[in-house]
Amino acid sequence: MSIKFDELRGDLTYAAQIPPTAAGTAVEVPIVRLPFAAQITEILWVPGAAMTANGSNYVTLTARNRQAGAGTVVMATRAYSSVNGVATTAEVLTLSGTAADLQPAAWDTLTAHFTHTGTGLAIPAGLVQVKLRIR
Repeated sequence: MSIKFDELRGDLTYAAQIPPTAAGTAVEVPIVRLPFAAQITEILWVPGAAMTANGSNYVTLTARNRQAGAGTVVMATRAYSSVNGVATTAEVLTLSGTAADLQPAAWDTLTAHFTHTGTGLAIPAGLVQVKLRIR
């Protein structure tokens, strides 16, 4: 007996490991290329080391839907400009308030993108998790 995607219930979790990256160096890591349409329910970042916020020189984690490689829909963000990150503690990203941004189509690629402001902030190794439901 085989199970079809549309028979799965509840949240599915996909994750990507993020390599440690020097301050000022942008990095984008693919998380998953979806074989089905989905509804994003939560996106988490788990830093492997503490991250100290800096109002002038910081990094922003942006979860993106690359829409088959061409798009840049922002699904969620988390900036380290005023709130610290705690080592090995899951941090919930702020999801987009636009419903369509949280509904990737089949074959869209979801990524984690780190951009820097000022001289930036070092990014520790960590894990980005995307929780979603098939729609």
